[in-house]
Amino acid sequence: QSILYLGSEPLLADKENRKMLLRTLQAKIFGQSLLFAENYPRYIHELSERYYEKFKIKYKDVDINESLSIPPIEGKSQMEAVDVASIGVEDSRTFGGEHLCSQIMNKLDLKSCFDSLGFNQKEINLSYISIISRALFKASEYKTTQYLCDNSELQRMHGHEYEKISHYSLYKIADKLYDNKNLIDKFLYTRLTDLFNIKDSLVIYDLSNTYFEGRKASSKLAQYGKSKEKRTDCKQVVFTGVINAHGFIRYSRIYEGNTTDSPTLEEMITDLKSHSDTTTDKVIVMDAGIASEENLEYLSGQQLKYVCVSRKQITHYSVDQDSSVLTIKDKRDHPIELKVFTPQGYSDTWMYVKSEQKRIKERSIDDKISSRFQEELQSLSNGLDKKGTTKKVEKVWERIGRLKEKYRLVSGKYLIEVTASDGKATEVTWQRKQNEKTTPKKDGVYFIRTNIKQNNEKQLWNVYNTIREVEATFRCLKTDLQLRPVFHQKDERVESHIYLSILAYQLVNTIRHMTKAKGITHDWRNIVRIMNTQTIQSIILNGETKKFSIRKPSKPIMEALEIYQATRTKSMVPDKKKYVVYH
Repeated sequence: QSILYLGSEPLLADKENRKMLLRTLQAKIFGQSLLFAENYPRYIHELSERYYEKFKIKYKDVDINESLSIPPIEGKSQMEAVDVASIGVEDSRTFGGEHLCSQIMNKLDLKSCFDSLGFNQKEINLSYISIISRALFKASEYKTTQYLCDNSELQRMHGHEYEKISHYSLYKIADKLYDNKNLIDKFLYTRLTDLFNIKDSLVIYDLSNTYFEGRKASSKLAQYGKSKEKRTDCKQVVFTGVINAHGFIRYSRIYEGNTTDSPTLEEMITDLKSHSDTTTDKVIVMDAGIASEENLEYLSGQQLKYVCVSRKQITHYSVDQDSSVLTIKDKRDHPIELKVFTPQGYSDTWMYVKSEQKRIKERSIDDKISSRFQEELQSLSNGLDKKGTTKKVEKVWERIGRLKEKYRLVSGKYLIEVTASDGKATEVTWQRKQNEKTTPKKDGVYFIRTNIKQNNEKQLWNVYNTIREVEATFRCLKTDLQLRPVFHQKDERVESHIYLSILAYQLVNTIRHMTKAKGITHDWRNIVRIMNTQTIQSIILNGETKKFSIRKPSKPIMEALEIYQATRTKSMVPDKKKYVVYH
């Protein structure tokens, strides 16, 4: 491995000069004294000083003691005579992820929060174990106890080396965390904004849901509703998140599964006022599902600013052609046109957004749905020739009506006719309407609305795009932390399960926020994979007079070391030694 490029220095063409330079450099890097250094030529010392400065610049963020192999220093090392043939390794467990998360939990200072809430030390330890387990293992409480017992060092790190943790203990501590939800949320969010010096002005609000396995017959929370995951066959529960521009959750709520988006906004504003010193500087960023006319009027009445996607599509809109349209590029270098304007009949400002990629996507979806609609019509028509199928004209039209409802996004674009003989249908035919109306959505156009008085295209676009943080948050909760599906049967257990996942998400987002600041863009699953390469094990050695074991973590690989450095955490812990003296 190339450590440092020495360039084409003419003096290094001589083999002896190279040897002297490398000995001098090695002594400087390892902090060792060099014998007979005074006999080396002056130019060797000058060269070594220059290259040593270059080395320090290149490896300023690297701990040399952890990265390079250094021989033990005599007088500071503990020497033992051991039987090499008897050396063994046992009780190997995952360590890196647990060690990283535990240190970040200490940075968040949740212990002082739990202390103030009256948690005893055992409950504090269980709280840490429960939150970190949800982040790392993403399993049920029963399965988590198996990981803790057989695979992970986590419970030993937090005072449970000899006591086995049951899933009932994890249920109980999750319930206690949920009972103190409001106080924990306030403490944690304040700590996060202080820790990262976050300016808390944008409030991103959205709603999501997660589905259940099982009938949930006696549940009040589990209800059928509009599923964002297209699981209309399952009952679901709805939860909301109020999130800042960096993806940290200010607070959340849980609703029944049939709750729609719009009615939840007023409760969110009430919660926002109770969790904030002031709301005058807050900008509420919402998606179209929440941005009803009633909600926008309510926000304006509360003297709150908003930025949202318009539910309404203006067919006849006029953008001032004399003024220039701002063209920006998205992450994939596709052009997007932006222009602020004020339509007639509205008091707020609108921004016209035209995206060629959105136009292609919308037309692709339209073509796919149209194709399925025509296939089902064809299947219906083909069935009229088969024995035993319904052929009465009234029944055929009923089936067509159900298809039109199923594919209502495209069915209005078709003229459908049924050929009949003696009251029985013989053929179903259809054709697409010639004078089909075009909509702004079909042209890749949509609109963003705001009541911010002083605004411009770039500012509005940047503010609106923070909504991506909500999408990333819910994606992490549902996929990386496996919030879905929910298997719990009791409603109170469901609430505790969701809140525990939200606490784990705050831990995960803290780590990702710190790593992204250093240019490390791994998703959480990849971070866990990297950190799990660092394990801890007990090394068994037989000496001349005693048998002893050393519990010691392995050195982290370079990718894991970079994550430790990015989060300003330690990569190793002191060795633990146990002795058994022979008699």
